[in-house]
Amino acid sequence: RLELKNQKQLEDGKSKLEGLVKEAEERRGELSKHAGDMDGAIDELATYVDAIKEQQQSTNSNESEQDDPLLKADKMAIPADVPSAQMLALSAENAAIDDCIYFLDRAFSQQRGSMSAEAFIKEVRKLSKRQFMAKAHLIKIAQSRARESNR
Repeated sequence: RLELKNQKQLEDGKSKLEGLVKEAEERRGELSKHAGDMDGAIDELATYVDAIKEQQQSTNSNESEQDDPLLKADKMAIPADVPSAQMLALSAENAAIDDCIYFLDRAFSQQRGSMSAEAFIKEVRKLSKRQFMAKAHLIKIAQSRARESNR
């Protein structure tokens, strides 16, 4: 009787192990398929990156020939330090938000029905909050720079 009980436990354990082995083999197959997909994607990205690098190199060589007398605005506005870079980015964000609010107002006032009053107010309010934070951050950076220069 003990022998039958042990035999039953062994058979149950064997079936469980066979199930686990089968599941592991299925997972291995799935993982190898996904690894192949990833290798293909990596190759695609590498090709794309190489093409972009070549394009940038050809663009840089063309720009250097064309830009000799006049520098582009982006090249002229190179910040000297981190606060200057932050102020430049915040000023650009402030100007962009001004433009957005202007065009939202135009769309709302000239094209009746293209935008509901609720949507207009919601977007203007969201942009205004963002613009307020940008301006406040600009002021705070300017104040900290003024304190540093007074030392």
